[in-house]
Amino acid sequence: MLRILNCLQTQHDWRLVLLAAGVCVLASIATINMYQRARANKAKSRLFWTLAAGLVCGCGVWSTHFIGMLAYSPGVPITFDFTMTMVSFAVAVVMMTAGFVAAIYGERTWSSLVGGVIVGIAISVMHHLGIVALRMSADIVWMPDLLVLSAVCGIVFSTLSLFTVRQGTAITHSGIAAALLATATLSDHIIAVSAIGLIPDINTVSDEAGLSPIVLSISVASMMVAIVIACLIGAISDRRSRRHMNERNIQLNAAIQNIMQGLCMFGPDNCLQLWNDKYVSMYRIAPEDIRVGATVEELFAARKKAGTIVKELDFYSTRLWDSVKNRESARWVLELVDGRTISVAYQAMENGGWVGTHEDITEQRKSEARIQYLAQHDSLTGLFNRVAFNDHVRKVWQKAAAQKHPFTILSLDIDRFSEINDTYGHSTGDAFLREAARRLQAACGSAFIARLGGDEFMIVSSEGEQPARAGDICTRVLTAFEMMFNIDGHAIHSGCTVGVSIYPQDGEDIETLISNAGVALYRAKKEERGSIRFFEPEMDRQLREKRVMLHDLDLVLENKQLELHFQPQADPDGTPFGFEALVRWRHPEKGLVPPGVFVPLAEETGAIVAIDEWILRKACQEAASWPKPLSIAINVSPMSFQHNDLPGLIHSILLETGLNPKRLEIEITEGVLVQDFSRACSILRRIKNLGVRVAMDDFGTGYSSLSYLQSFPFDKIKIDQAFVAQINKNVQSSAIIRAIISLGEALNLGVIAEGVETELQRDFLADAGCFEMQGYLIGRPQPIAAYAGIVGRPPETSKTAMVG
Repeated sequence: MLRILNCLQTQHDWRLVLLAAGVCVLASIATINMYQRARANKAKSRLFWTLAAGLVCGCGVWSTHFIGMLAYSPGVPITFDFTMTMVSFAVAVVMMTAGFVAAIYGERTWSSLVGGVIVGIAISVMHHLGIVALRMSADIVWMPDLLVLSAVCGIVFSTLSLFTVRQGTAITHSGIAAALLATATLSDHIIAVSAIGLIPDINTVSDEAGLSPIVLSISVASMMVAIVIACLIGAISDRRSRRHMNERNIQLNAAIQNIMQGLCMFGPDNCLQLWNDKYVSMYRIAPEDIRVGATVEELFAARKKAGTIVKELDFYSTRLWDSVKNRESARWVLELVDGRTISVAYQAMENGGWVGTHEDITEQRKSEARIQYLAQHDSLTGLFNRVAFNDHVRKVWQKAAAQKHPFTILSLDIDRFSEINDTYGHSTGDAFLREAARRLQAACGSAFIARLGGDEFMIVSSEGEQPARAGDICTRVLTAFEMMFNIDGHAIHSGCTVGVSIYPQDGEDIETLISNAGVALYRAKKEERGSIRFFEPEMDRQLREKRVMLHDLDLVLENKQLELHFQPQADPDGTPFGFEALVRWRHPEKGLVPPGVFVPLAEETGAIVAIDEWILRKACQEAASWPKPLSIAINVSPMSFQHNDLPGLIHSILLETGLNPKRLEIEITEGVLVQDFSRACSILRRIKNLGVRVAMDDFGTGYSSLSYLQSFPFDKIKIDQAFVAQINKNVQSSAIIRAIISLGEALNLGVIAEGVETELQRDFLADAGCFEMQGYLIGRPQPIAAYAGIVGRPPETSKTAMVG
């Protein structure tokens, strides 16, 4: 140590020594900066900065050495060997570059140690070669201990320098690394120079061809300029890089803070490096409980403190660490203790760390659950809907088929629901349906209930003994609907009708079972409202026949299959005064179809409106052609009053055919007045204003016949044949007939009795004061040709009222 201090004090110019130290520090700072740039970049940029670091470091060490040698004054003139000087420069640059390549391109931690050793060796070799390049009148004697010490110092400090750089890019790391690298260079040089011992030799003459101190000074100055330029380039590059990095950090921070998910990033040591405000607010973590370097366990503790920890923490923690250990991406949906649902995704990063994103999907899950609920349930009643019904029936059918176990399907309609809706309004109707659904649920127990729409419900019973269990359900349902409904202050009486089909006897596939339950319901509604009907094969046959009939009925006018028959109306003496026009359907396969069969079907489909128009036109056309001005009576369906401008139609037909309005009589049933009394009365008044007479058919069979007579001035009432058939058989029927006739006389209304088939009936009616009759006793319904003489037409010229 004393030798080193003595060498510095007595053999060196301190001004040049300080200059050498300054050059060394600048070169070290530039080298570390470029080294960091090389580590931060990839591919070509990394190679460029690696070579630049090697060149700058080599130049810096070489310049430091030779400035130091210029400061060295051993007491004899010295020069420098050109070749060895250049060799020392080349060795310094090449070996420095090799050391940096090893440290930068190595993936392992010890790569920086290997690189540091190579750099340290390069420093020692360069200094040794630089001393060997000395030419003077003395022999050099090396002191091995100091020579080894110089090499060790160079290797140790350079290794520590590169190791420090690898630990981080903060300014403290960079400063320490640069100081260590400068120390490696300076300590190696000073100790190596101190290891020289000079023995004067008058026979040894310095090489005149060597580099003089002046030339060397110029060379070193050039190197210094190069180092300064390198430092400036590095500084400018670093400044730009830092500015760019700051801008990127600002952008990154803005992006991180504005994403919808909570974000947290962990380093290779599994400690927290980065997070955003969303993460903190999502888990309600207190500011003092989160920091850079916090462990996962500390974050769990902070979340537990805030009451936002995962329900199954141990299970979640195990899965998390397994994913981190295996560097696998993972995604979980977690339930928090506060009831929220969080979607968590973890992604491994290249540097060994990992990043997690946390998204609160509580509302999304609620929305999904609501959507799923609405997709399977009726929004009004909360019962299952058609989609859920189809899915459930399919599952029950599959299970029943596999286990050979029966199940039943119940098709249910609420009686009078349309009337309830029309009378009390849709709001009350909806409330009624909700109450009906509640009663169904109470009555059906565990059975599956679905509302398909309107007042149409389906029930699937698959448990217990079938069909006994289904029968019990039906009974409970009917009982539940017998109780009065109190809806919005209204006392509403209703009921329900049920059709039942059983698997497998009523169908082995779902479609057939559902269809047959509907068939049973149709039959129950037709026969008796508020009843239960199990499917029977005969129902299906009749329904198929009905469907065929409906199909054929759609084409009846187009195919010209309708014809008119006429039944005479006469006084008790048998003198005809008019006819009633009756429609008949001549089916190409079934022959003559009576109106009692096809008219109800036509009313179901609405085809009756077109048929009524055809009857009116053909009957008026026929009556207008009769030589005798006999009357013509035509019965009009209630549906024609709803779907047609009936007065306008009658008026146009009268004009078209030329028939005197006084000869036309329109017969209506009570059904015309029931649906919309005021509208029906308005239409009937318009018809009477045309001069056409209006008669009430089937009088006495309805509930409000007398009130209708009071409200509208009918011209005639028609005694229903049901009463006429019971004359002299039923005292009540005879009394009713006398009462109707007396009522007609009192109100100055004409009275006609239909269904008169015997002389006894005719005589009774005549004695009671009824002088207009119609029935088989008077004449059967036939084509008008059969009554040619009555209408005043020769038989051979008589027409038939066939279509076309």
